[in-house]
Amino acid sequence: MSGTRYFSVGCLVPRIHSAQSLAEWLNKTREAFESIPSVQDVSFTGIDDLDFTWQGEIGDPGDADIPIPEFGMMAFRVHIPTRLQRHFGVPLGDDEVEDFSVVTFFDPVHPVTFVECGSTAVEVRNPAASMVIVREFIEAELAKAKSEVSLFRIGPSPFHVDFFLAPGRGEIVISDHLSARVKRNIAYDRIDYFYSEEREVSESLLELFEASREEFSYFYQFESLRNSRLRSAGELSVETAQLTEKFKERGFKAYLYRTFSLRHRLQAAHLDAISARLNAMRQKKSAKEDLEGLYSNSEGVGLKIYLERVAEEEYLDEIESSEKILEIIEARHSQEIQRFATISFSFLGVVVGALITAALRSWWG
Repeated sequence: MSGTRYFSVGCLVPRIHSAQSLAEWLNKTREAFESIPSVQDVSFTGIDDLDFTWQGEIGDPGDADIPIPEFGMMAFRVHIPTRLQRHFGVPLGDDEVEDFSVVTFFDPVHPVTFVECGSTAVEVRNPAASMVIVREFIEAELAKAKSEVSLFRIGPSPFHVDFFLAPGRGEIVISDHLSARVKRNIAYDRIDYFYSEEREVSESLLELFEASREEFSYFYQFESLRNSRLRSAGELSVETAQLTEKFKERGFKAYLYRTFSLRHRLQAAHLDAISARLNAMRQKKSAKEDLEGLYSNSEGVGLKIYLERVAEEEYLDEIESSEKILEIIEARHSQEIQRFATISFSFLGVVVGALITAALRSWWG
């Protein structure tokens, strides 16, 4: 297996909300990772500045303004004994793999992380599990140390594909030295990458990371935007359900609330629905332009279908369902207002009539 490499892909980013400068971010990140006994060779390359406006999960206030490097990469090696890996419930294969190499590229579009299984003497059946093992181990160690640094992740981490690199030739041509073959499965798909036999496997792996990281970066950008659409649709559904429950309540107090106070919430919900729909349309248009630019000259490294699938998830059906329910509630609310107005005017007519009658009787003595 010396000519074969196994790796997984995800998005794991050191998170330090309090970092005010690049030097502080670098020092605290290095200190936190080097304090983990089994982590070695922590390095930073090409990191010159921080982006203080990056949002991990777009639209989630808890993930707003996380300072991360604008460019460059962070790398380290980690040893995770098999006895600890069992706690995570995701076996890599029949043989033991305890060493992993991790590199995070801080791409301008979105960060992306590669985890390579370090052993070349065993066969790995589930390379995607390596991302879970590394992620859970690092998170646990940072939490145990009560570190100021935590590990931000965006799903799917791992990317739902098992990745392999071996000598040979695939149907999808990436470059003169790299090709690929995609196999769809019920669970995780499998992508086999191949390199020319005259080249070194380590050199080919680095070339593959460089060739694929832009596509992975766009995937996680699309995923983050997809999550924001899902969150908006979900929040709209919750608000619609709450308004529906208000209309089911009985009693005079509930009637007064529906008549006088519900209109403001209905208007806000309608605006949220319009905003969610427009946002989905805007993001779809932007993603289409990104995909056209990304694949204008080639078919990439076999990931196009995954990017398209995420970009196309708009959740318009969920939004439309909420809109229809809001229309029904709006109609019911209008009926409540009309009924109240009819009753009020009838009552007012009775009162005015009584007052006029009393006045006339008084006048005529």
